[in-house]
Amino acid sequence: MKALRNIFGNIWVLFGLAAYGMSFAILWRNKSFSPEDALVELVLFGLAFPLLAWVTTLRTRSLTLTVQRSAGEMWLLVACLIGVTLYLVWGAALSEALVPATWLASERGKFFVVFARKLIVFVAIPFVLFRAVFGYRWRDFGLQFAGLRALAENHLPVVLVLSAAILVFQFFLGGGAAPIRRGEFNASQLAIGLPFCFAWLFIEAGLVEEFFFRALLQTRLAAWFRSEVTGVALMALLFGLAHAPGFILRHAGLEEAIGANPSPADSVAYAIVVLSVGGIFFGVVWARTKNLFAVMIIHAATDLLPNFAQFAKAFNI
Repeated sequence: MKALRNIFGNIWVLFGLAAYGMSFAILWRNKSFSPEDALVELVLFGLAFPLLAWVTTLRTRSLTLTVQRSAGEMWLLVACLIGVTLYLVWGAALSEALVPATWLASERGKFFVVFARKLIVFVAIPFVLFRAVFGYRWRDFGLQFAGLRALAENHLPVVLVLSAAILVFQFFLGGGAAPIRRGEFNASQLAIGLPFCFAWLFIEAGLVEEFFFRALLQTRLAAWFRSEVTGVALMALLFGLAHAPGFILRHAGLEEAIGANPSPADSVAYAIVVLSVGGIFFGVVWARTKNLFAVMIIHAATDLLPNFAQFAKAFNI
């Protein structure tokens, strides 16, 4: 009961719930929007998987990170968040204009270009800035040998249970795994491709997104407000909103979701209803472990089946 009071008595959680309700109401009139899919997303990634993450981490010990609670850090964090938002809006077009056309001539080339720019924007630049200004090291962001030791001990069951749960859900219910369910890949392709794809996603999605949104953003928000619950709530909200400008300016509304040319209101609402909810699960895992290796593995498992078909095509698997 105390845990529930800490969550639902938190002003930022209540604010997030209100924002979700308003966003859902805005999207309700959009004919391309599927309320059923959004509710499934809410139940699974907003409630079921976060609850499973909390239960599996009851006996775990989180790593110890150094965080300086200062206004200077928060201002630098805001600057980094603005930079990431600008990247999400114009990053693709800018990189395509700057790199040789031959690099983008193949799907494999595009994979590496996207990977490079994400690594620079989400990891390299923020780390260099926080290292230069505040003296942080990699271990202060959860990348430490203690994290590897924890994976061999009390963090391993968490990673295995959550990864297995996500994979089972994606395989049986996820639309991205449909080509695998239909048998479009033989046993050899799966045996070779799945481990390769997982290794790629461990860095391309796991390190990139978990470093910025959990190790950097969520950790400092939690320290500033002295509340892990607030850190998760605000991180999830900002994670979703950072993508909204891209939906508006690039007309990237995900045609199957809210149409090819969404309005600003629909774009912001969709970012909150879908993307913000998706950030809660990883936020809970991070808050309970502070182990970047652990959340990187779980993130890679989450993205594995939905991204495998495209990955296999790009690398001729």
